[in-house]
Amino acid sequence: MSVTADLATADETESLLYFWQLYMKDLAEFRKSVVQADGRYRDDRLRTYLVYEDHHPFLLRSEGEMVGFALVRKSKPGSHVIGEFFIKSEFRRSGIGRSAVAEILYKFAGNWEIPFQEENVKAASFWRGTIPELGQKTKEFNLLDDVWLSFTIADTE
Repeated sequence: MSVTADLATADETESLLYFWQLYMKDLAEFRKSVVQADGRYRDDRLRTYLVYEDHHPFLLRSEGEMVGFALVRKSKPGSHVIGEFFIKSEFRRSGIGRSAVAEILYKFAGNWEIPFQEENVKAASFWRGTIPELGQKTKEFNLLDDVWLSFTIADTE
């Protein structure tokens, strides 16, 4: 299945907020996420990606349908982080996630870091499998409660 990763427009903010709630529900098992009085999870982290110049909120689409999102930010000069990544459950294990990651990584040459929680077995397996499948040699390190993968995407120009 083909996948596109396009920067979310202001008109697509509601779609991002919707996906964020699904994502946070998934992560509640691994993070200490608390549902607010209005029945929603906090979305301040997502909102930073909507206002800062070096933050990039991507909506992921397959065959025209929105299937998830990725939040990418510059962490230091020449380095980027996929801070958050989500694929709707009905599209998982179809290759869409791997294709989306490939498209995102090759938008920004340089150093990359991807954090995940070790106890999130599906995410750990996805990231540890996907990045090497894309031909990247990774290094792992621990920071706070996360495992981080680091690798470098060569500039193709």
